[in-house]
Parts: sequence; structure tokens; C-alpha cells
Amino acid sequence: MSAPVISSDQTRSIPQLPFPFGPLLLAVLPNSGPVAGGNTVQLFGLGLGGATSVLFGGTPATIVSQDVLGLTVTVVVPAHAAGTVPVTVTTSGGTSNPASYTYVSPTPPAPPTATSINPSSGPITGGVPFVIAGTNLTGGTVTFNGVPATVLGTDPTGILLFGIVPAGAAAGNVPVVVTTANGAATVPGGFTYI
Repeated sequence: MSAPVISSDQTRSIPQLPFPFGPLLLAVLPNSGPVAGGNTVQLFGLGLGGATSVLFGGTPATIVSQDVLGLTVTVVVPAHAAGTVPVTVTTSGGTSNPASYTYVSPTPPAPPTATSINPSSGPITGGVPFVIAGTNLTGGTVTFNGVPATVLGTDPTGILLFGIVPAGAAAGNVPVVVTTANGAATVPGGFTYI
């Protein structure tokens, strides 16, 4: 009995496995991401081999790679407005059923809040250390009646801000305002120069 002959066509590469019903998309993982896109996701299914197009809500994604068995396709997600969109894969066998992908808007940074200042009064010459308590105080600047204070820093959690009171123009109560890149907060009761 002679050995089987392997044709040159069989040794070139593994052929794409045919899927009799066209591509079937089973999952998009992860199934959510930022509205800016640019993240990588994997599509899982059957008959996805030779994918020519992947659409996220009608917007083309960039195909990065696909396995020869037609089980996975890796893509870079395009930008899109927030919300859930259908994802489809097109091959020579047709277009798959849709799977869902959700675009998520970034959470805006929280503005600072200020609940108290200690001490709440001091000499008109300034120069006394103060502590403002609140939230999201990291990177904040402080003014006393519009005059900048010397800020020494915040604690690691951003709930305490330390600084030195500037000199005041006259005795009396003045507003104290903390400003960060995300907004401003007025300290209740302000500061009283004596």
C-alpha cells in the first residue's frame, strides 16, 4: 500500500472553515467602553473567518486580527455617541446577527466642596496657618476676599487643604473661596480678621 499524497494546496495554509449559515456573532467582550473609542475588544462567534467589515452602530471598526478557525475577531472600537449600539460582522458568507455594545460617557470630575476653616478668625496681619475641610480639594488654590493665600498642600484623600492666611485689608469678615480645575467652593462663614 502506498502512502497518501499531500497536494501542494493542502500544505500552504489552514483553510477558512465554512459555516453553512453565514457568520453568527455570540459575544462582544468587553461589551462596553468609552465614547472616545480606541479600546480593543474581541468578537466571539462562528463563521467569522475572513471578516471584511465590523460595524459599531454603523461606524466601521479597525480589524486588528482574526483567527483562522473563524471563532474570534479582534477590533479597535471607533468613537460613537453614548448609548447601546448593534455590532455586526460581515464576511463573504454575509452579515452576522447584531450583538450589543454600550458606549459610556466619562464621569465628569467632581467639583470641590468646603465645609469649614480652622481657625475661622485671626490677626489682620495674616501669617497664621489654616486648615480647610471638605472634599475634592487636591490642587486647590485659596483666596481670602480675593487675596491669594499660600497653599501648602492637601492630604492624600483631598479632604483637607493646608495653607497660610494672607494679610487682610481691614478688620471684619471676608469670604474664603477654594478653586480647583473642576470648580470653586465658598467656605461657610468665611474668615474674620481681627
